[in-house]
Amino acid sequence: MTTDELYSKYASYLDFLGLAEESKYRYLRIVDDYLYESSGVLTRDTVQRFMRKYESKSGTYRRWIMYVLKSLFENVEVKWPFVKRELPKLSRPNTPYLKVAEVERLLEIARPSSLDYALIRLDAATGARRKELSEVRVEDYSRPYIRIRTAKSGEERTRTLDPDTCNAIDKYIKQRRSKATYMFVSAQGIPLTPQTLSIRFKKLAVRAGFKSGTGWHSIRRGVVTWLFKGGMRERELQDALGWKSPTMPAKYIQLVAGEVEEKVKAAHPFFKQGERDGAKTVGRRRAT
Repeated sequence: MTTDELYSKYASYLDFLGLAEESKYRYLRIVDDYLYESSGVLTRDTVQRFMRKYESKSGTYRRWIMYVLKSLFENVEVKWPFVKRELPKLSRPNTPYLKVAEVERLLEIARPSSLDYALIRLDAATGARRKELSEVRVEDYSRPYIRIRTAKSGEERTRTLDPDTCNAIDKYIKQRRSKATYMFVSAQGIPLTPQTLSIRFKKLAVRAGFKSGTGWHSIRRGVVTWLFKGGMRERELQDALGWKSPTMPAKYIQLVAGEVEEKVKAAHPFFKQGERDGAKTVGRRRAT
């Protein structure tokens, strides 16, 4: 097949998958670039030469590019010339996550706006995604319960809210003066889109002095980390945060080395044995 034919066939494949236009553009941009540089020759060598351009990028981004190229190979029935161990290593997550004190600071800044305060409070209570927040409807809330309509693969979930979060939502509903189906709306009664939520959050984050890149997902990452440190396991976190796979929480949990070491010492039987031996020694000394 010619380069144009390879490109057209792959574009038709993406159309069949039903990808959003933005995602489709990202895939096609990589494929178009690769086909241009390789002159339509799909081999191990052309992939390796193409990937050298991305050596300075993160492992996560390079793995995604390899995934796109692999889907191209498979779609045109050319054997993919790499095995799993040859793929770039994933980078550790570097997306900021908010600690409890940082969320509390954000809430204080948002307090004058009943809308912003209720949004931040609800997100910190449930770890909802940005799109899930935008799709909450008035009927989904019945104090103290909130129904979260899952934006990605996974199951809808009902969460119990703490009294302060319920108070924040009650106050907002009382002040919003709208008969719109969706709960979170603008002053004109227009439902807030995920993009609008990002704009509102960015203004609050700047005032709070958060570093660039801190967004709604930073709260979600924080919630997962808080709950994990509080004793919840991956399977429980899967249900609480609305994931399809129990492996997803591990990508969000962020612990520093010192915290990991303390967990090891608290869980490892050798350290517990040492504590018991130490207690026996103290007892013998007291007896003498």
